[in-house]
Amino acid sequence: MGATVSVKVDLKGIEKKVSSQALARGKLAIANQMILDMAPFTPAKEGNLRGSAQASGDSVRYPGPYARAQFYGSSYNKHKSFTFKRYTTPGTGKRWDKKATALHVKDWGKVGLRAMGVKA
Repeated sequence: MGATVSVKVDLKGIEKKVSSQALARGKLAIANQMILDMAPFTPAKEGNLRGSAQASGDSVRYPGPYARAQFYGSSYNKHKSFTFKRYTTPGTGKRWDKKATALHVKDWGKVGLRAMGVKA
């Protein structure tokens, strides 16, 4: 269970110019910055979901039994399905990755380049 968020950043030209360790550092820096930038849009009734975000390689993972349902805005099991209509924290809701991407995607590329040691 849980939800995983991936955002593609085009690094094709830079892959030839930096070491694999620098590239991994850049991807991890981008994932960590994504966590920080997505936090204001992540549902936070008690703060457990925001606090559970984990950066792993080039993705962000929100573990937990309810993370997937919160991320997609609905859930179901054998007996019933339901949709989240009201989020208690203003400005939060499903697909918080898209809201943060629209605002911060250019900054994430710069963060990755700086972490790789490339001037941005």
